[in-house]
Amino acid sequence: MNTMLPVNNVELVNQGLGNYWSKNKKILQGYFYNKLKRVRSGYEAALNNPYDKNLFEKYYSNGDVKKNKGKFRSSLRIDLGYDGLAISLSKTNVGFELFSEKAYDAKNNRELSKTVVDHILGVTDVGVDIFVQYKNTSWNERYMCEEWLPNNLGKFLTCRILKGEHQKENSKDTNGIARGKHTLEQKMKLEHYKEIGIPLPLIVA
Repeated sequence: MNTMLPVNNVELVNQGLGNYWSKNKKILQGYFYNKLKRVRSGYEAALNNPYDKNLFEKYYSNGDVKKNKGKFRSSLRIDLGYDGLAISLSKTNVGFELFSEKAYDAKNNRELSKTVVDHILGVTDVGVDIFVQYKNTSWNERYMCEEWLPNNLGKFLTCRILKGEHQKENSKDTNGIARGKHTLEQKMKLEHYKEIGIPLPLIVA
């Protein structure tokens, strides 16, 4: 397990994810396998739907979920991005939590109510990434469960940040994280965090 995220204790993060995988491997693989089969089944059924020949184009992004919006693309947010892991990457399960500097100060001051847990890479982007990887392997569930999943657990990580750091109040607000403006690669470097002044690396505690 090698996290690519800028954090102040890479060893602790990698160790925590490694222990999490070793302890829960079979459960994680079994659940992820079923999730993959479910999205594939829906996608393939839409290709030759007997009731609506335009269903695939209209609601399944015409096959390109990376570039085109659609109901199926949105559903990947929940099915794979948010609910891809049977067991969450909580502090109880991995032995650490990630914080922005201000959120860590809030924790130490017993003010966690001022913070919120953010899915660092965004559940939609992660869900889309999983599906695209899966499709590009010619629907190879074994590869996804045995190779891709353990090497990409970091994509499911969350970070505790201040509520004011999390969401823009309106289009003119410069504090909240911009949504839909960064690629997954940019998010892995936490460029969306740097833009709003969150100091890096993130704190591991």
